[in-house]
Amino acid sequence: MQTTVAGVEVTAIMTAVNVASTYLGFRWIDKFGRRKLSMGGYTGMIVFALIAAAGLAFTSGTFRLVVIMVGLDFFIASFAIGVGGVGWTLQGEVFPTAVRGQAAAFAAMIDWLANFALIEVFPVSQNAISLGGVLVVFAGLCALAIVFIWKFLPETKGLPVEDIIGLFEKQQQVGPLGGSGAAPTPVTT
Repeated sequence: MQTTVAGVEVTAIMTAVNVASTYLGFRWIDKFGRRKLSMGGYTGMIVFALIAAAGLAFTSGTFRLVVIMVGLDFFIASFAIGVGGVGWTLQGEVFPTAVRGQAAAFAAMIDWLANFALIEVFPVSQNAISLGGVLVVFAGLCALAIVFIWKFLPETKGLPVEDIIGLFEKQQQVGPLGGSGAAPTPVTT
Protein backbone atom coordinates (compact mmCIF):
# COMPACT_ATOMS: atom_id res chain seq x y z
CA MET A 1 0.00 0.00 0.00
CA GLN A 2 2.83 2.42 0.86
CA THR A 3 4.43 1.93 -2.58
CA THR A 4 1.11 2.71 -4.26
CA VAL A 5 0.71 5.92 -2.25
CA ALA A 6 4.28 6.98 -3.07
CA GLY A 7 3.64 6.28 -6.77
CA VAL A 8 0.49 8.40 -6.71
CA GLU A 9 2.34 11.21 -4.92
CA VAL A 10 5.20 11.17 -7.45
CA THR A 11 2.72 11.16 -10.33
CA ALA A 12 0.81 14.07 -8.78
CA ILE A 13 4.01 16.09 -8.36
CA MET A 14 5.15 15.42 -11.93
CA THR A 15 1.71 16.28 -13.29
CA ALA A 16 1.65 19.56 -11.34
CA VAL A 17 5.14 20.41 -12.65
CA ASN A 18 4.01 19.66 -16.22
CA VAL A 19 0.82 21.75 -15.98
CA ALA A 20 2.56 24.75 -14.36
CA SER A 21 5.45 24.59 -16.83
CA THR A 22 3.14 24.32 -19.82
CA TYR A 23 1.38 27.46 -18.62
CA LEU A 24 4.73 29.27 -18.35
CA GLY A 25 5.79 28.05 -21.78
CA PHE A 26 2.71 29.50 -23.44
CA ARG A 27 3.09 32.73 -21.43
CA TRP A 28 6.70 33.12 -22.59
CA ILE A 29 6.49 31.90 -26.20
CA ASP A 30 5.91 35.37 -27.64
CA LYS A 31 8.20 37.07 -25.12
CA PHE A 32 11.31 34.98 -25.77
CA GLY A 33 10.56 33.50 -29.20
CA ARG A 34 10.24 29.98 -30.53
CA ARG A 35 13.96 29.38 -31.22
CA LYS A 36 15.21 30.56 -27.82
CA LEU A 37 12.48 28.72 -25.95
CA SER A 38 13.10 25.50 -27.92
CA MET A 39 16.87 25.59 -27.59
CA GLY A 40 16.60 26.56 -23.92
CA GLY A 41 14.13 23.74 -23.33
CA TYR A 42 16.34 21.18 -25.01
CA THR A 43 19.35 22.49 -23.07
CA GLY A 44 17.45 22.03 -19.82
CA MET A 45 16.39 18.57 -20.91
CA ILE A 46 20.04 17.64 -21.53
CA VAL A 47 21.19 18.92 -18.15
CA PHE A 48 18.39 17.32 -16.15
CA ALA A 49 18.41 14.00 -18.02
CA LEU A 50 22.10 13.74 -17.19
CA ILE A 51 21.44 14.69 -13.54
CA ALA A 52 18.79 11.97 -13.27
CA ALA A 53 21.12 9.48 -15.01
CA ALA A 54 23.93 10.39 -12.59
CA GLY A 55 21.53 9.96 -9.70
CA LEU A 56 20.67 6.49 -10.93
CA ALA A 57 24.30 5.52 -11.46
CA PHE A 58 26.19 7.10 -8.57
CA THR A 59 23.89 7.63 -5.59
CA SER A 60 21.86 5.54 -3.18
CA GLY A 61 19.19 5.80 -0.51
CA THR A 62 17.02 8.85 -0.01
CA PHE A 63 19.57 11.12 -1.71
CA ARG A 64 19.22 8.97 -4.85
CA LEU A 65 15.45 9.40 -4.87
CA VAL A 66 15.78 13.16 -4.43
CA VAL A 67 18.33 13.53 -7.23
CA ILE A 68 16.29 11.39 -9.61
CA MET A 69 13.05 13.19 -8.75
CA VAL A 70 14.61 16.63 -9.18
CA GLY A 71 16.24 15.57 -12.45
CA LEU A 72 13.04 14.12 -13.89
CA ASP A 73 10.82 16.99 -12.68
CA PHE A 74 13.09 19.61 -14.20
CA PHE A 75 13.41 17.49 -17.37
CA ILE A 76 9.61 17.60 -17.64
CA ALA A 77 9.57 21.33 -16.85
CA SER A 78 12.22 22.01 -19.51
CA PHE A 79 10.20 20.07 -22.06
CA ALA A 80 6.92 21.75 -21.18
CA ILE A 81 8.32 25.28 -21.11
CA GLY A 82 10.55 24.94 -24.15
CA VAL A 83 9.55 22.26 -26.55
CA GLY A 84 6.02 21.13 -25.76
CA GLY A 85 4.14 24.28 -26.69
CA VAL A 86 6.52 25.46 -29.39
CA GLY A 87 5.92 22.38 -31.54
CA TRP A 88 2.16 22.83 -31.45
CA THR A 89 2.45 26.57 -32.08
CA LEU A 90 4.70 26.09 -35.09
CA GLN A 91 2.27 23.60 -36.61
CA GLY A 92 -0.24 26.44 -36.89
CA GLU A 93 2.28 28.91 -38.28
CA VAL A 94 4.46 27.24 -40.88
CA PHE A 95 1.91 26.00 -43.40
CA PRO A 96 0.28 28.08 -46.14
CA THR A 97 -3.30 29.08 -45.42
CA ALA A 98 -4.71 26.91 -48.23
CA VAL A 99 -3.39 23.70 -46.66
CA ARG A 100 -2.88 24.70 -43.01
CA GLY A 101 -5.66 22.55 -41.56
CA GLN A 102 -4.68 19.41 -43.43
CA ALA A 103 -0.95 19.94 -42.96
CA ALA A 104 -1.29 20.67 -39.22
CA ALA A 105 -3.46 17.57 -38.85
CA PHE A 106 -0.83 15.50 -40.66
CA ALA A 107 1.94 16.97 -38.47
CA ALA A 108 -0.12 16.18 -35.35
CA MET A 109 -0.57 12.61 -36.58
CA ILE A 110 3.20 12.26 -37.05
CA ASP A 111 3.73 13.71 -33.57
CA TRP A 112 1.37 11.18 -31.99
CA LEU A 113 2.87 8.31 -33.99
CA ALA A 114 6.31 9.34 -32.73
CA ASN A 115 4.93 9.40 -29.17
CA PHE A 116 3.52 5.90 -29.69
CA ALA A 117 6.85 4.66 -31.06
CA LEU A 118 8.68 6.14 -28.08
CA ILE A 119 6.28 4.46 -25.66
CA GLU A 120 6.81 1.13 -27.39
CA VAL A 121 10.61 1.43 -27.60
CA PHE A 122 11.22 2.85 -24.12
CA PRO A 123 10.79 -0.37 -22.07
CA VAL A 124 12.88 -2.37 -24.53
CA SER A 125 15.63 0.27 -24.39
CA GLN A 126 15.44 0.46 -20.61
CA ASN A 127 15.86 -3.32 -20.36
CA ALA A 128 18.78 -3.23 -22.80
CA ILE A 129 20.79 -0.25 -21.50
CA SER A 130 19.15 0.74 -18.16
CA LEU A 131 17.07 3.80 -17.35
CA GLY A 132 20.24 5.85 -16.89
CA GLY A 133 21.42 4.77 -20.33
CA VAL A 134 18.12 5.78 -21.88
CA LEU A 135 18.38 9.21 -20.24
CA VAL A 136 21.89 9.65 -21.68
CA VAL A 137 20.54 8.74 -25.13
CA PHE A 138 17.72 11.28 -24.65
CA ALA A 139 20.33 13.91 -23.77
CA GLY A 140 22.19 13.11 -27.00
CA LEU A 141 19.00 13.38 -29.03
CA CYS A 142 18.27 16.73 -27.39
CA ALA A 143 21.72 17.96 -28.44
CA LEU A 144 20.94 16.95 -32.02
CA ALA A 145 17.61 18.77 -31.76
CA ILE A 146 19.41 21.98 -30.74
CA VAL A 147 21.64 21.73 -33.81
CA PHE A 148 18.58 21.11 -36.00
CA ILE A 149 16.75 24.12 -34.58
CA TRP A 150 19.79 26.36 -34.94
CA LYS A 151 20.25 25.29 -38.56
CA PHE A 152 16.69 25.07 -39.86
CA LEU A 153 14.18 26.89 -37.64
CA PRO A 154 13.80 30.61 -38.23
CA GLU A 155 12.40 32.80 -35.47
CA THR A 156 8.70 33.41 -36.10
CA LYS A 157 7.93 35.50 -33.00
CA GLY A 158 5.72 38.45 -33.84
CA LEU A 159 5.49 37.70 -37.56
CA PRO A 160 2.27 37.33 -39.53
CA VAL A 161 1.70 33.93 -41.10
CA GLU A 162 2.43 35.25 -44.60
CA ASP A 163 5.93 36.37 -43.52
CA ILE A 164 6.55 33.07 -41.76
CA ILE A 165 5.69 31.17 -44.92
CA GLY A 166 8.04 33.51 -46.80
CA LEU A 167 10.85 32.57 -44.41
CA PHE A 168 10.46 28.90 -45.20
CA GLU A 169 10.12 29.54 -48.92
CA LYS A 170 13.34 31.57 -48.83
CA GLN A 171 15.06 28.78 -46.93
CA GLN A 172 13.80 26.23 -49.46
CA GLN A 173 15.25 28.27 -52.35
CA VAL A 174 18.65 28.53 -50.67
CA GLY A 175 18.60 24.84 -49.78
CA PRO A 176 18.92 23.19 -46.38
CA LEU A 177 22.72 23.31 -46.34
CA GLY A 178 23.26 26.58 -48.21
CA GLY A 179 23.73 30.02 -46.80
CA SER A 180 25.42 31.12 -43.60
CA GLY A 181 24.52 28.12 -41.47
CA ALA A 182 22.07 29.92 -39.22
CA ALA A 183 18.33 29.95 -39.76
CA PRO A 184 17.17 32.70 -42.14
CA THR A 185 16.27 36.09 -40.79
CA PRO A 186 12.71 37.38 -41.10
CA VAL A 187 11.61 38.83 -44.43
CA THR A 188 9.93 42.19 -44.09
CA THR A 189 7.27 43.26 -46.54
